[in-house]
Amino acid sequence: MARIIPVLTLILAVATARVAKSESPKEVLAQINKDSFGNSVLSVLQLQLATGGPVGEIQILLNNIASQLNGDQKKADKVHESDTVAFEKIIADLEQEIAYHQTQIVALSNLRDSTTEALGEAEAEVRVVTSDIANNEKSFADESATRQSQHDTWVRKDAEHVDQMDAIDEASKIVQHLQAGVAFAQLKSRFEKVQAKLMESKHALFKPLINALTQLASKVDNKSIIKILELLAQIRQQLVASRASLLATEEKQAANWEVQSGHLQEEHKRLVERKAFLENSIVQFKVTIQEAVEDLEDQTLFLEDAEDSLAIQERWAAEQESQYEAQTFEREQQLEVVERLQEVLTQKVSAASEFLQVREEVF
Repeated sequence: MARIIPVLTLILAVATARVAKSESPKEVLAQINKDSFGNSVLSVLQLQLATGGPVGEIQILLNNIASQLNGDQKKADKVHESDTVAFEKIIADLEQEIAYHQTQIVALSNLRDSTTEALGEAEAEVRVVTSDIANNEKSFADESATRQSQHDTWVRKDAEHVDQMDAIDEASKIVQHLQAGVAFAQLKSRFEKVQAKLMESKHALFKPLINALTQLASKVDNKSIIKILELLAQIRQQLVASRASLLATEEKQAANWEVQSGHLQEEHKRLVERKAFLENSIVQFKVTIQEAVEDLEDQTLFLEDAEDSLAIQERWAAEQESQYEAQTFEREQQLEVVERLQEVLTQKVSAASEFLQVREEVF
């Protein structure tokens, strides 16, 4: 009798795919009888009936099979539930990882794009600042040359004024000597030098004086001397005023240049510092872009790996689910067959006996 359990189990697996509820007990038994294992089981049943053995023993065997099937299903349900929880955890972790990589890709893409834009702006500004530095240096050189020319002009004119004032002072001394009664012949050499010096200046201011001195050389009289002394005093006063004016202009131009040069130097310093900052920023931008591109490639690979893992897990879960459903369905079918065999053996024994009698005649 112990052999009946595994034989019936195998027969149930075969019968699961073949038996329909609408078939009669004879048809059910006929279906089982077509299989060699089923034929063996029915042979045992036939022998059991022929010897008068109780049908209850067969029922016990069928009950044991049903209990085993129900136990297997409970175990399968427990494993399925555990696998489902584990799978959902894996899926959640993978989806979180995918979301993280996607966020990183967006952030790195934005960083790459914004830094590339900033790099372009910095490079454009460097070109402008470089041009501004060149213009600043040119302006400084031009203004410095202008200021030097102004100073040189002042030095030259101031020296001319000093020479002219010296000539005026020398002429005043000569005229005063003449007024004091010194003979012209004694002063002639000095007189001619002064006269020549005044004539070299070609200054309109000295023209009346030169004419008066020329007349004095031909005729010395007190009236002419007084007139010449007055003229010399006037001319010297004008020279002093002119020299003072030139000095004031020189000082004003020097002060203006000091302010202007200070502004130009400050602007030059600012531009040079700005250029250095931009050039350093450009280097940093390029490093950032390179790192962003490399990190973007890594994150893309990580994302692809995570998506592949998710797809594998989902396929595995689908296969496990399909296998679980198939095994569950198989067990349900087996339980249905067991129930139908039990029905045949308990409620329709006469039909089973009739089938077995017919089977004996056929076989």
